[in-house]
Amino acid sequence: MTITLGQANVSNSPISMGLHTPTVDTVELRSDLIARLAARMNEMPNEVIRQLLSPQVSRLPGTATDCLVPLVGELVNAASTNEPRDSRLSEERELAISTSLSVALRWMHTIEPYIGSPLSLKIILKSLMPLYLSAGQGHVGTSFVETFSLIRVTCMIPELDRLTNSNELALWLAEQSGSNIDPFESIPRSFRVGLALMANTFWKEVAAKSNGAGSQPKKLVDCTSLTEAKHKAWWSLAGQLCNQRAQITIPADLSVGVIAWEKLLDHWKRVTRVLSAEDAFATNSVGNSTFQSTSADDRGETQRRSAAPANVENSPNSTKSFEANSEKDSKLANDHRFIEIRSARDPHLSSNLDQVLQQTRNDQGILSLMVVKKLGADVGAVSVALQNWQSTFIEYMDTHGEAANVRGFLSDEGELTLVFQDVDRAELAQWIRESFAKFNTANTDGSIATPSAQPLVAGVAMVNAPSRSFKIDQLIQAAWRCIEGASTQGAGAIKTIEVY
Repeated sequence: MTITLGQANVSNSPISMGLHTPTVDTVELRSDLIARLAARMNEMPNEVIRQLLSPQVSRLPGTATDCLVPLVGELVNAASTNEPRDSRLSEERELAISTSLSVALRWMHTIEPYIGSPLSLKIILKSLMPLYLSAGQGHVGTSFVETFSLIRVTCMIPELDRLTNSNELALWLAEQSGSNIDPFESIPRSFRVGLALMANTFWKEVAAKSNGAGSQPKKLVDCTSLTEAKHKAWWSLAGQLCNQRAQITIPADLSVGVIAWEKLLDHWKRVTRVLSAEDAFATNSVGNSTFQSTSADDRGETQRRSAAPANVENSPNSTKSFEANSEKDSKLANDHRFIEIRSARDPHLSSNLDQVLQQTRNDQGILSLMVVKKLGADVGAVSVALQNWQSTFIEYMDTHGEAANVRGFLSDEGELTLVFQDVDRAELAQWIRESFAKFNTANTDGSIATPSAQPLVAGVAMVNAPSRSFKIDQLIQAAWRCIEGASTQGAGAIKTIEVY
């Protein structure tokens, strides 16, 4: 490859710069010289330069109609969500960064004609990987620095191509696109031009020029500070996601927390659709978030009978209908499968369960009583209507049995009680663990950020083939002792006991 520098050439042979011929041809020197020429011949739009030099403070009013901005904003917000509250970004800074990042992505997408769509998109995704990963583990400040550093380096590819004869770099990259090698690695190795080294000089020159003659250039992060291990890890993850893999193999050199890969992949698909759309700056909104789980859990083949308190719907002891907490969520609508009780000592609880105990005694079966509560939840509310977490938990439990038969009780203390027949405590405890796990991998608010663990605890009491002398209060008291013990242990705890 030959790069024309004014009247001189920079090739794979020693550099020649007019009358000055360096005695040592190094990657550093070559990269610096090329970057200075690229900065002098720079054709990058001023708005792109402003966004990349000051991503947290600059904002372009004209981008408000770009449907990419709110989509990128979801990622920026997700990256900030898992930070401590006092470290989270303000709405103004989130919007500024979202705008800057959207402008940068638009500009990076112009690289596509040079190197081809698949490779171009993979390079863009690699630049976003620090932000995507921070949506699961925090460190939002570091992720922003790394993402914008990667973008600044990526912008050197079209700058370098612009200086070649007949777009030789573009042709070479097109030939290399099937090799699955990161251009950040292949270009320096093949042509002894370091993209990160070039970016350091280029952006300093551009920053000084944008500030005016004689002014100090903006202080930018050293693009060479990104380690080789991180480059390889981000490139590996970008390749897996571009191949639409939701089951990701984490590179050994990258330590990450729990990542909602399906949601991340879904978000990336939306980004690529918007970038590729002809009406890129349409005024329509992005639409409803698709960060919700893309595939429903398969129902278990084993069907269980979840027993309802006898005559719940027509019981004279049942209280008024539960009112929905939100008209927007049908899960919170009136649900007559559940009886309102005050506490474990409520006579409505024992009288209804006593009828179920009698049926279990006749069948010589198993009766299990499960109590679930959310630690730290407000108690003593005026309404004990079915809450969102309770509805969601019931849905998860329904995957193990017949949804129409799941019935139980709701207490003033925020406890959800479900009654099961013919399910022993070990199997029931496993169902609860699976439901807790779903809470910790799902994201009910639609964010791509990996949610914090839900502070749910559970207690289970079981009786097998109850005798005639067995009293239902024994089962109730045992279940509530278990929930108290689980509450002491903390979020995710499950206590079980078999009562005789």
